[in-house]
Amino acid sequence: MFDYLLPKAAEVEAIAEALQLQQAAQEFRMEVERRQAQANYCQWYHDMARQTQADAAAMENDPNVFGWFCGLKRQPSSKSRH
Repeated sequence: MFDYLLPKAAEVEAIAEALQLQQAAQEFRMEVERRQAQANYCQWYHDMARQTQADAAAMENDPNVFGWFCGLKRQPSSKSRH
């Protein structure tokens, strides 16, 4: 009596499986993109930290012009005490 529904049920199953595969592939691509964005941010942060450290090290040897105006003496850094 309901034999005419069986072929459609198989077609529906195939379509549902294809949609599930498509959804899984899309979620995988989104995860890969999210991880790549995170890796790019971590690399940028690491590069900025290294640059900031280099800038701070370079500024240690600069004269303290602001201190001259305020009459302050520059305290020796902990690196130069050793």
